[in-house]
Amino acid sequence: MPFRIAVDLLDASYQASTLDRSQAEWPPHPSRIFCALVSVADPDDPVQDAALEWLEQQPLPSVRVPAKSLEAESPRTAWVATNAPAAKPGHAVLPGRTSGGKPKVWPQRTLAHPLVEFEWSTEPSLGVLAVLEVLAKSVPYFGRASGHALVHAGIVDQPLTDIDDDEWEIWQPANESAPARAVRSLRAPYPGYLRRLRVAYEHGESAWQQDRPFPYAPRAAREPDAVEEPAASPFTDLVSFAFPAQFSLDPGLTLSVTSALRQTVMDRLEQMGHDVETMVAVHGHKDADDDRRLCAYLGLPFVGHKHADGRLRGVAVALPGDLEPAHRRALLAVLLRLDGGLSELAVRDVAKPIRLAYVRAGDTELDSLKSVRPERWTRPSRRWTTALPMVLDLFPRRRDIEGAVATGCRLAGLPDPVDIEVLPTGAFLPGAPELAQRALRRKSNERPLPVRHVRLTFDTPVAGPVVLGSKKNFGLGLCLPIDPWEAGA
Repeated sequence: MPFRIAVDLLDASYQASTLDRSQAEWPPHPSRIFCALVSVADPDDPVQDAALEWLEQQPLPSVRVPAKSLEAESPRTAWVATNAPAAKPGHAVLPGRTSGGKPKVWPQRTLAHPLVEFEWSTEPSLGVLAVLEVLAKSVPYFGRASGHALVHAGIVDQPLTDIDDDEWEIWQPANESAPARAVRSLRAPYPGYLRRLRVAYEHGESAWQQDRPFPYAPRAAREPDAVEEPAASPFTDLVSFAFPAQFSLDPGLTLSVTSALRQTVMDRLEQMGHDVETMVAVHGHKDADDDRRLCAYLGLPFVGHKHADGRLRGVAVALPGDLEPAHRRALLAVLLRLDGGLSELAVRDVAKPIRLAYVRAGDTELDSLKSVRPERWTRPSRRWTTALPMVLDLFPRRRDIEGAVATGCRLAGLPDPVDIEVLPTGAFLPGAPELAQRALRRKSNERPLPVRHVRLTFDTPVAGPVVLGSKKNFGLGLCLPIDPWEAGA
């Protein structure tokens, strides 16, 4: 029988905003209820940790929300007291005094029924259930702190998928049959989420930085088949930055751009006092018997759309899953916090430094630049196609180029594909560029390995980013997930 967490809001409104605060978040993201449970749990209680770890290991939950809900015409506003210290507090720092300032604004959603439910298909053991019930009852609010709620957890007889009621809307993980217009990215718990939240808290990082988006669609817009657990990506973070609007770069500059990105990251690490020589994943120089994964420095092209031109619209840094925690914290600090985060990139052959804007997962401010959104490159899929050509890791034996591509997949930490398609010329994706030989070498004395656009099919969904070939750590061989419901760039 399924396990369900019901959130009874004490006001018929849901107070939570999207990451850019432009509108109310809807439907509520499953990661919110998980974070609420973590917030009331004792971090020193291994029994509570075990229950939360059980929950994060389960398949993605369904979400039931009232069908009749509207964005509030007027967002919630309130005056917030200034917390700045002062030797002699004046009217500017006392509660309720504004000194000409502006109130805080929070978008909210008005609901026909003050109830939101999250349901997992797996039934927990009695011990796990007892712990989750206690934690749920301890949660005081959902969304913003002003969104007071009563939260209950328990086993139910009838799953949400069996309920047919026009008063309610059920969101489920999207499959390949869901139309693109119906799919939304919802942040949800995943294996290892609890540990990452705890580490983030210890080091002053935000919870949203640990989130991962997953495609969801209303039940009417999808087939009811089960969603498979995706194979893990070699990378656990993709930190993305957008170029200014109306600015792009020739994809032939990919290696120059990603080399400059790596150098900038190393310079900023040295500025913070880190010994970059010991950070093998950052600089990439390792011994042949060292099987640790390296950071990948990526250029993000506009591909996969009928009007795509293949030009780079931004850059990203992919952090490997086995990266040392201290090195991961240092990288996130230089990318997101030091001097306001990475804000410009100087590239050889580009006259002026390029301004950069950090792109959060699910960001809606950059709708016109979908190519730079992290979920564009990380969404699990069975089929992946090169957006930038793959430089093979070796010369194929007996012209077995498919075998060489399969070897490249294994070297990249991916499962063996069940099908490999290779084009001698051209590309599978609209806009995906073919690059001249000079654009495929970082050093003039490098041997010219074969270059191809490829399409891979796996027997299980694979999470991204997926990067293949001998230049994978510098962005060549970057792949795009391709599903029937995939929207344009």
